[in-house]
Amino acid sequence: MITKAEVMPLLLQACPGFAPRWQEHLAYSGEGDRGIFNDTSEFALYVVDSYAQGNVSEFADLFSLLERILRDADEEARRIATVGVLESIQVRASNETFGAQPFVQWLGPLSRQAWQEIANRWRKGGGSLAGVIRVESRNMQRIRKRWWQFWR
Repeated sequence: MITKAEVMPLLLQACPGFAPRWQEHLAYSGEGDRGIFNDTSEFALYVVDSYAQGNVSEFADLFSLLERILRDADEEARRIATVGVLESIQVRASNETFGAQPFVQWLGPLSRQAWQEIANRWRKGGGSLAGVIRVESRNMQRIRKRWWQFWR
């Protein structure tokens, strides 16, 4: 089973072109706990920049790895692959003229499902982080109300 600690080494293995940028990221942010989502955000930027430069040679291996993580990893590693990598690619690509759509061609069945769930969450939130948080907060309130009503 793939764990959180294995995600970044596996991403580096799938995308060796990321290594110089990874070293810069480590030098800038230090060796302490940078936070996995900071690391995956930097990785997603590399992926989007690679696409913009027409360098997609690593994408088959990358998206195959993401599919493997979503299938064979623990919950925390799956969340990193989904929120840390897939959602970060969508967010980073949304700032480019090509958007996130070109990346869909490399998705497998599990990553495609996760990709669509992310897109739906952003659409329901009106395309903003504040909107997504607002929608998710409402959903949590509904769950709590149902739970509370059940015990009354």
